Amino acid sequence: MGTTTFSGPVKTGPVISGATSGGYRGKDLKDTNWVKSSFVHYLQEPTALDVNGICVSQTTTAAANLVLDGALTSTINGNKVYAPSVSSTAETADGAWARRISITSSGDDSGITFTVTGTDINGKALSETVTGPNSTETQTANTLVGLFKSVTKIATSAATTGNIQVGIAGAASDLYARVMGILPYQSSVTDIKVHVTEVFNSTADPMEIGKSDDQDYLADVASARTHALAAVAEGNQVDVDATQATAWMSVLQEDTGSDSVAYDSDVQVTVLLIPTGTLATTGKAWFEVEFMQAKNLASGDTW
Repeated sequence: MGTTTFSGPVKTGPVISGATSGGYRGKDLKDTNWVKSSFVHYLQEPTALDVNGICVSQTTTAAANLVLDGALTSTINGNKVYAPSVSSTAETADGAWARRISITSSGDDSGITFTVTGTDINGKALSETVTGPNSTETQTANTLVGLFKSVTKIATSAATTGNIQVGIAGAASDLYARVMGILPYQSSVTDIKVHVTEVFNSTADPMEIGKSDDQDYLADVASARTHALAAVAEGNQVDVDATQATAWMSVLQEDTGSDSVAYDSDVQVTVLLIPTGTLATTGKAWFEVEFMQAKNLASGDTW
């Protein structure tokens, strides 16, 4: 018996089925209801700052790569990297948010630069060059698209003056981001809830749910919700304004391919933590996102 292979979504036409099971004979596919799907993501408060978790104190005598030898690094495919999200230690992986990288010097290294290379929240290549510190600490950018999910290399532009340490930052105003899951292109969000099983204990711990090019694309989570255990089983509702409600109807993410053409694609959902005050030392929660995949609206149809 031959096999017929289909490529791409089937959007219209009758659903053919057997006489007694499967589908509805003669029903137009664009008019059928779609099964609701969901994904769940667990998270906890970010790992505490660690000034030498990536590179323990070291110097270079010329332009060179620093040795990634801190306690937070792992050996992957024979190379030392900072990639906590794939750590074999559950506590490390659970607290692995994309975040700022800190560089500390015991001397004046303001005349040279440090280039940090790794991946961003979406797993794409990310590189940032920062001016060296002068007997203090400097950090990489504090923006969603500038947070490092992993670090594979740190290069100096010249010899260092002081002893250099590299770690993960944790200042009061720092941002932290995690990937929650994937929403298929043009699917419709039907519900988002946050289930807090251990309260976050910073002064304020608001969160935003969105994507890399729009950090509150889908919803906001007020501190009152991250600081309360109320109705854990049912979950706390998130806050959604009119613009976000419109986005729930049909989601998409614009991305530019290697051919420099802009494409609409699935949405990689991110949660952004924006703490106030000292970084939380407690906090555990899981997010539940429910969605209905592609309504397959006919041309000209609208919600």
